[in-house]
Amino acid sequence: MFKPLVNTRLGWVLLLASCSWLSGWMPGFSGNFSTITWSTAAAAQAQPKFEKLLGKYAEAILQMEPLRLQSYQQVQEIMGGALPKNICKQSDLVAPVNNICDRFFNESAEIIRSNGLSLTDFNAITEEVRRNKTLKEQLDEELIRRKRN
Repeated sequence: MFKPLVNTRLGWVLLLASCSWLSGWMPGFSGNFSTITWSTAAAAQAQPKFEKLLGKYAEAILQMEPLRLQSYQQVQEIMGGALPKNICKQSDLVAPVNNICDRFFNESAEIIRSNGLSLTDFNAITEEVRRNKTLKEQLDEELIRRKRN
């Protein structure tokens, strides 16, 4: 079936283009179509529209902050003194601290959901804000705007 194509110039071009495309190289033509050029092409992946969810995300953060501060103070009283940054992620917590952390996580999850976000979306936005300076600036502006109102 493919034998007639392999013996022709078009067949070789199609075979080479197909193999190149599969390996990430994309054939193209020069401006006057007289020569074939080769370049790598990155496959575009759809990014979630975090900007659309930023208002919901900001509202969830503002609602969670008093709960976070209260939980932190309670844990600080139990543990006495300064705490590691991610105290609730430690595995060897005493029962009262573990209970406070569990309550914080459960109530935070409820706040996130009540603002129309899934936990997956919330976590994805959190990671993207850490990586994306522009999105971080947009979030900061949204938080300031919401605090004023």
